[in-house]
Amino acid sequence: MDSQLLLKAYKAMQEGQSYAFATLVESTLKGTPRKTGAKMIVLADGSLFGSIGGGRNEKAAKEECLKAICSGKPALVTYDYFGQEGQSICGGQIKVFIEPFIQQNELIICGGGHIALPLSFLAKMMHMKVIIIDNRKEFANKKRFPHADQILCGDYLAQLNKLTIQRNSYIMIVTQGNEHDFECLKALITTEAGYLGVISSQLKKIKFFKRLKKVAIPDKLLKKVTIPAGIDLGAQTPEEIAISIFAEIIAIKNKELLGTTKFKMKKKEIS
Repeated sequence: MDSQLLLKAYKAMQEGQSYAFATLVESTLKGTPRKTGAKMIVLADGSLFGSIGGGRNEKAAKEECLKAICSGKPALVTYDYFGQEGQSICGGQIKVFIEPFIQQNELIICGGGHIALPLSFLAKMMHMKVIIIDNRKEFANKKRFPHADQILCGDYLAQLNKLTIQRNSYIMIVTQGNEHDFECLKALITTEAGYLGVISSQLKKIKFFKRLKKVAIPDKLLKKVTIPAGIDLGAQTPEEIAISIFAEIIAIKNKELLGTTKFKMKKKEIS
């Protein structure tokens, strides 16, 4: 592999940017511009380095890389050069393996109170990066959260502006006050976060949504918000509430696997 591509991948990883490799894994002996082993890397921002042959097929492979970065799923695609409609005319065929590299999932918790503590432990158990934000020094510190990867203390909006929110960012808003909750929600609702939850009652949800609509937040963005956050487990304690929230995060992260047959058991099988 070209060492320059490895350096590009390493730099992207250091900067918290996801990327995908496209590797030419099979090609005919004649006609195709590049042969087996050719690689290129596509970053989440659309930047492309290296080449698997150029032209429309490389452009198509780039689009597949961007799709894979969004879905997190690898793919094997085939491109022809037989000169038919929509094809290049070099002759031959290639198969390209698309392999996405997604940044580590992270849980950003706005608020370092009673629910945040058990929730952060659950996230670390699931190998997530944990970021704690609170405007109170007594809650945003290493003594309280020794396991956290990053602790930001100060104004919520100012601290959020320091972060790059991506699809691998799961966010829970559970501050010490409704106004702080609303400020965080308003700032985060337009991001690409994979999960955006708010600790809430149904009445609080209604009030928040009315305020968001007044500042022209469209319904499609309101639908992204999980409020009240958490699966209904009848949770009472901070620990139980944290479990209900994290169970919901897992369900959203694994939504394409929900409903598999191993969970379709009759009541008598689990009673």
